[in-house]
Amino acid sequence: MIFQSQNGYIFGAYSPCQWQQNLRNYVQDDTLSSFLFSQTQDQIYPLIQDRKQYAIYCNSGYGPTFGGGHDLHINANFKDGHQSLGHTYENKSSNLFGQDKPNISECEIFELKFI
Repeated sequence: MIFQSQNGYIFGAYSPCQWQQNLRNYVQDDTLSSFLFSQTQDQIYPLIQDRKQYAIYCNSGYGPTFGGGHDLHINANFKDGHQSLGHTYENKSSNLFGQDKPNISECEIFELKFI
């Protein structure tokens, strides 16, 4: 997932975990390959090994949510949400949005399939 906030910050996340709309729980990433990133700040925030059980959060009505402390959460309206890096993904004291709320102006979501 790649997002751009209204002020031009580009950030996003990757996880190999399968999104399950009605799970209402976290999905574990045993591969430890999930990460958040800020292209604007040239930073990658890897999944903390002993927090791998909280890689993504799946719940209908929620937008994209990564991490047990909702390290990155975008509401379904793509305007509201919050970030709290450091719960499940490494914290480098960054502001992914460049503002208080995400206010997404553009979003691209890709699914990678290896065959």
